[in-house]
Amino acid sequence: MRPPEVIPRFIANEVEGVVYLRELEPVNTPIAFFTIKDPDGKYKVECYLEGGGPFRLSPYKPYHNEYLLETTEPLDYESQQSYEVSVIAWNTEGFHVNRRVKVQILDDNDNSPVFSQPLIELSIEENNAPSAFLTKLHATDADSGERGQVSYFLGPEAPSYFSLDKVTGVLTVSTQLDREEREKYRYTVRAVDFGVPPRESIATITISVLDKNDNSPRFINKDFSFFVPENFPGFGEIGVISVTDADIGQNGWVALSVVNGSDIFVIDTGKGVLRAKVSLDREQQSSYTLWVEAVDGGDPALSSTAKITILLLDINDNPPLVLFPQSNMSYLLVLPTTLPGSPITEVYAVDNDTGMNAVIAYSIIGRRGPRPDSFKIDPKTGNITLEESLMQNDYGLYRLLVKVSDHGYPEPLHSTVMVNLFVNDTVSNESYIESLLRKEPDINIEEKEPQISIEPTHRRVESASCMPTLVALSIISLGSITLATGMGIYICLRKGRKYHRGEENLEVQIPLNGRIDLHMLEKKPVEISNI
Repeated sequence: MRPPEVIPRFIANEVEGVVYLRELEPVNTPIAFFTIKDPDGKYKVECYLEGGGPFRLSPYKPYHNEYLLETTEPLDYESQQSYEVSVIAWNTEGFHVNRRVKVQILDDNDNSPVFSQPLIELSIEENNAPSAFLTKLHATDADSGERGQVSYFLGPEAPSYFSLDKVTGVLTVSTQLDREEREKYRYTVRAVDFGVPPRESIATITISVLDKNDNSPRFINKDFSFFVPENFPGFGEIGVISVTDADIGQNGWVALSVVNGSDIFVIDTGKGVLRAKVSLDREQQSSYTLWVEAVDGGDPALSSTAKITILLLDINDNPPLVLFPQSNMSYLLVLPTTLPGSPITEVYAVDNDTGMNAVIAYSIIGRRGPRPDSFKIDPKTGNITLEESLMQNDYGLYRLLVKVSDHGYPEPLHSTVMVNLFVNDTVSNESYIESLLRKEPDINIEEKEPQISIEPTHRRVESASCMPTLVALSIISLGSITLATGMGIYICLRKGRKYHRGEENLEVQIPLNGRIDLHMLEKKPVEISNI
């Protein structure tokens, strides 16, 4: 009696009893057919599969004594590379036959490279050295041979100044980074194996550029100018000094301080508000020049300076100051022979303000005397002249209340002075005149604003339309001059003997307590500047 026979017919690739299967072979992949038979033809033969692995041996219908060896699960080279199974046949007489089959799994490129971190977060200080090292990428591939070798590549969105060694995975930056130009970078990197076709995986790189104190504070203007009305209240807001620093954090924190003039001016460190500790008076100082320093909080700290100009705008806070006459008790002798139109005296005043606030106008607002309207005042110059010839009845003391007013806005300011004129041939009794000056004058105030014409810049006058008026005025002026000349000659001839002492134009100002030398009184012209 002979043992059963097991006859294999391999479907899969088999070399010297070893079957080679690729790991990507599908489930139920046939490996071999096995024919089981009894060589004597007398006994029933059965078989079964022995050994581990994703395999099964089943009858292959409709054939008798034919069995099929096939896979039952997907194969994975990375989990197990080889298996060994046995096909065992036996008959009813107890004879056994064992046919061993070795299965070798072949590797396929079924695994992509895997980065150790899918998101790689990096940081580097700005102003780095060229070719600065950032990191070394690492990816693994579970496949074997070339299929498990990995190369590294930058994604298309990566800036050109980043470099990645495809073999070592070392990531560098070739240029200096500037946080103020760009603070964050985000791009992808690829790990590619050498399989056919190749497989790859992607990781994301984020780079934060850390700040260094490489930017000085910057003022929005090199020079600041502020126009402030005088008498501005102390600690009032003059202006805001704006400054920025491109750095961040402590490096971008800025402190402001006044380098000069700190005894008068202070500045809010945080908000940049400039204030004056005291009220400012333009008449004492019309402008201020300050230097403000901005210092950041970096280590070492960086700084910058800016020039601040403060110009005080004039406020009409000064009334005109009368310099002449110096006293309300002084008087001037006016000879009766004085011709009409002759200058008698003047009122001279100055104003410490500027612009229209310093433009002065003169007017007579009160009169008392034998013929009060005998004198007039020029509203611009303050010159007092004789209007008409003086007669015998015009002798005596004239008191003119002169108002000196500026053109300030919104409310003009003014001062007053009393001009005393004594019309007589001589001063024979000074005590009498002084007693008259001590008495309170009974003067009616005439509030009449002086009319000062302001010359226009351009004026067109048609000569043809003005010609008749000019002719008429010329005739009237000629007649008036002739009449005044005749009256003057008549008066001089009439009183010639009495006043023949060479004192025709005697004009003397006699103060109450002594005489004043008019040449000793300094009269300075007033400068008027437009704001």
